[in-house]
Amino acid sequence: MHFDSEDLARTTVAPSADVLWEILLGLHALQERNEEVALDGWRRRTRPIIPASLRPLLEIAPPRGYSADFLTPTRGTADLGTAVDRLLSTTRNELTRDFTEFARQGRTPFIARSLDAREAVRRVARDVDEFYKIALAPYWKQISRDIEVERSQLVQILAEHGVERLLGTLHPYARWEHPVLHVDHYVDQDVQLGGRGLVLVPSFFCRHHPITLRAPELPPSLVFPIARRTWLAKPQTDEPGGNQPLEGLLGRTRTTVLKTAMTGCSTTDIARAAGISPASVSHHTKVLREAGLITTRRDGYSVCHEITDLGLSLLTSTVNTPIRQLHSPGPRPKDPQAI
Repeated sequence: MHFDSEDLARTTVAPSADVLWEILLGLHALQERNEEVALDGWRRRTRPIIPASLRPLLEIAPPRGYSADFLTPTRGTADLGTAVDRLLSTTRNELTRDFTEFARQGRTPFIARSLDAREAVRRVARDVDEFYKIALAPYWKQISRDIEVERSQLVQILAEHGVERLLGTLHPYARWEHPVLHVDHYVDQDVQLGGRGLVLVPSFFCRHHPITLRAPELPPSLVFPIARRTWLAKPQTDEPGGNQPLEGLLGRTRTTVLKTAMTGCSTTDIARAAGISPASVSHHTKVLREAGLITTRRDGYSVCHEITDLGLSLLTSTVNTPIRQLHSPGPRPKDPQAI
């Protein structure tokens, strides 16, 4: 990715998780075999309930090779309704571009050979909505929470050290050599930003390396794996009293302190969230810090409290264990068959 001074000035972090990118990359993850164990429980629960009617969607989102660019027109849109509306605005030319790329690779998806452009877009939008409800909605709270933790850290790096430090520490496979960002173990592709800037999109389901869109005329974005994510071992619920076991262990105040520290926060932030004095915050953070559940570092004249892997594991559930994203340079296994 080739930057000029305007591109550096216009590089930003996506405002939230991007639901369409998570759907696309969730489709990839669901079809893969022998991949990261963090997704094993989610795969076991999800694969048996994916209906055969979604096979046309799987065809245009294979885990290896090209996936249709029109599936991901957004860059940080968490609301499914808004995202699907944007998907429904896909033009005939955009469909033709993607179908031409499939044909170049010797593939003709069902929607390309059986449906006209308008009906194809409607079918894809309907399937995307159904896949989200089956595979992502039960876990979306956890997915978006893990992405927000990463996003907050990126924003802090950008604010304190600037965009070049952010690009230089983005991912093990990303190398910043001014004025070019190199992404290793990916396709051989040059992206000329041309003053458009770049939107950085942290993703829960992205694996292996950062990725981008194939079509050079589309708004530039770079989607990359978050560094830390929790197991998708069971669907998350919003039932009342969901934190009662943890509150019984830590107490309600310390549970609130731990939750507030998920995105990095000051002593004042915790005092406001928990309804206690700054002096009381210092006592509670000391206990949590000594237990290895948070860390505290000085940030100018204030301090910043951040949750640890152990703290995040305890907060999400007793069966959710956080892991670090593994970046294996080895070849990706072939997927013998879709679901």
